[in-house]
Amino acid sequence: MATNTQPIAVIARLLDLTERRVQQLARDGIIPASARTGPERGRYDLVGTVRGYVRYLRELATRSQTGAADFGVERARLIKAKADLAEMDAAVRRGDLLPAAQVEEAWIAVLARLRARLLVLPDRLAPLVHEETTIAGTRAQIRDAITEALAELASLPAIAIDAEGAGAAGAGDAQGADDPGAAADPDDQ
Repeated sequence: MATNTQPIAVIARLLDLTERRVQQLARDGIIPASARTGPERGRYDLVGTVRGYVRYLRELATRSQTGAADFGVERARLIKAKADLAEMDAAVRRGDLLPAAQVEEAWIAVLARLRARLLVLPDRLAPLVHEETTIAGTRAQIRDAITEALAELASLPAIAIDAEGAGAAGAGDAQGADDPGAAADPDDQ
């Protein structure tokens, strides 16, 4: 059975392509290549060329539809991200969320107070422990002093975070300056 072959000009016109594009498609294996020698040289199999080009166009369409699905997924992600940002903004305005820097400053203030209270303990406990005659009694005094310092800290008003983000614990200084023992002289040891 003889195959119907056509010159490149007819194939290009039929597929609405340039002759150069037909050659590129043949080189890429999308359509069957033309014969290299003999009377069929430069001629393309009509049926094979049309089938190859149609298959190529279908693959392109499938890829673009897949891309459209990806676009939909990406759009949904974008919408969700925008909704999450709007939710967080509303929570910040309600006061349910605080910026991390403000929370960090508040914790620094709390820990500074705790540090000040704990650093005072040796100066306060030295005379008491010196008079204690048993290890159990010494432990009890140290434990009581630590518990007292923690209770003082727990009884402080909650740390308020002002508009500028600085933490302020009650009316006292965050460094423990309101604690009379905080400024103990190191020579008293």
